[in-house]
Amino acid sequence: MLFAVRLWMMFLAQALSREMEYRLHLWLSFLIDVVWYAVQIGLFEVIYLHTPSVAGWSREEMAVFLGTLFVVDALNMALFSTNFWRIPQYVLTGELDFFLLRPVSPFFLVFLRYPNVASFLNLAVALTVLGYGLAHVTIPSLWAAVAYPVFLLNGLLCMLSFQALIAALAIRIIAAEGIQQTFHILYQFGMKPESIYTPLVRRVLVYVFPMALVASVPAQVLLGKATPELVLAGLCIPPVLLVCSRWVFLRALRFYTGASA
Repeated sequence: MLFAVRLWMMFLAQALSREMEYRLHLWLSFLIDVVWYAVQIGLFEVIYLHTPSVAGWSREEMAVFLGTLFVVDALNMALFSTNFWRIPQYVLTGELDFFLLRPVSPFFLVFLRYPNVASFLNLAVALTVLGYGLAHVTIPSLWAAVAYPVFLLNGLLCMLSFQALIAALAIRIIAAEGIQQTFHILYQFGMKPESIYTPLVRRVLVYVFPMALVASVPAQVLLGKATPELVLAGLCIPPVLLVCSRWVFLRALRFYTGASA
């Protein structure tokens, strides 16, 4: 574990060095994500001009949800997403060979090799939004405050797991840029509280495509709105999903033919 942390810190130092050479790109990437945050906030602000609550969520509680969503999204962008989008290129060019030859887990290298420095700046904005929401709500219990980071981490694990499953498919079909869009299609459902959907869709988003576990369930846990069923699902499903997706990804590597094919 210590070796993995030291290795990733080296990756981060290299990424920071690259970004310092192209500082305009760094700030533009940061601003693009800030605009995305503003669009999401603006959408709900318009809705709250016409109603005091949305599916039981007050304006202040929605700020907590959006802050949670932004934090998980920023962490995913900072750690995994940039690497996820590179995978088809690795397969097409044979660059994946170099990941497989290293004496390090290929899963670790493929998904953590290139940290996104701009997204660490976005994390500060996300925490600001979350802090604003928390300043206007009451945390119901100490348990909720302590459990929240665990559910936040599990939400991030859900993001990684889905990307790993789609990456496994990309390895099998080689030209997979379009397949990667599937992740963003599913992610759209996780960008709204699960309580706005019908009961059937809500169960699908918890147990089949558990995007509700990304932000909605962590926010509900923090606000004391989560049912025991959601709490249990939020604790158990993400670790199991990660183990399964990692196994599927490593299994898919057996079908990779390399640059010599």
